[in-house]
Amino acid sequence: MKKILSAFICCFTFILNAQEFKDVMRYEYTMTFRSVLNPDEFIKENVYLDVWDNNSRFASEERVTFIEFVADDKNAIYRNESVGTPDTPTTGRNWVVTKEGAKMYYFTKVGPSFMKTEEPIGIITWEIFPEIEEYEGMKVQKAETDFGGRHWTVWFTQEIPLIDGPYKFKNLPGFVVKAVDSENDYLFEFAKSEKAQTILQYESYEKASIVPASGLKKARKLNAQKTFKQILDEQGIKINLENNPEGEQQLNQKQGDNTNYIERL
Repeated sequence: MKKILSAFICCFTFILNAQEFKDVMRYEYTMTFRSVLNPDEFIKENVYLDVWDNNSRFASEERVTFIEFVADDKNAIYRNESVGTPDTPTTGRNWVVTKEGAKMYYFTKVGPSFMKTEEPIGIITWEIFPEIEEYEGMKVQKAETDFGGRHWTVWFTQEIPLIDGPYKFKNLPGFVVKAVDSENDYLFEFAKSEKAQTILQYESYEKASIVPASGLKKARKLNAQKTFKQILDEQGIKINLENNPEGEQQLNQKQGDNTNYIERL
């Protein structure tokens, strides 16, 4: 009887673990963004738009890899993201957008806290131009909008049967294959699509407090005023620098915030 029960438990555990992975249709983009340290330098990164049912998640390849890594309980120590993971990128871009039914969520981490904002899917107002252009062998149309403190130009196609796109670009009559802001800080270019399996649930995001944009802005300002020592203390990390006055001085400096956020609040 014990052997039967043990076998049942093992089988049940396997089923639970298997259910953590979900089949998605993955649309891969290349994101090119301006470096914070050197404004003349641009960084390229793969980002995924994973689509399932009537939902989607837009996140960097590194972020997706990290979420899959910490889903394993043996890696639970890394879930608060205060400890670097071995051979696995810790964060990727520090934001994720999910589109769930009629709502859209923007997830990010400010200091030790995870936060999210909530908006309706149709919040962006577009000006759509009638001219048909060619892009990578597809017929596309151009659209423009002012959103999140940036002026965006996007190109969308109806040759891919999906109404979605990178970042928060959802409510256009087609699939967004390219998007760029007027300052060339962020550029998204569609690369390919394929079926994939991934873990979509991330406990830190699910427990994140919903805040208005003004609350997120305030949290960023407060966090920028904290010293490096305060940030480490909040994460339970203690560093003894009694015999290192230079190191102590550095720890007591305010960390500031020179992040070039995709969305300016």
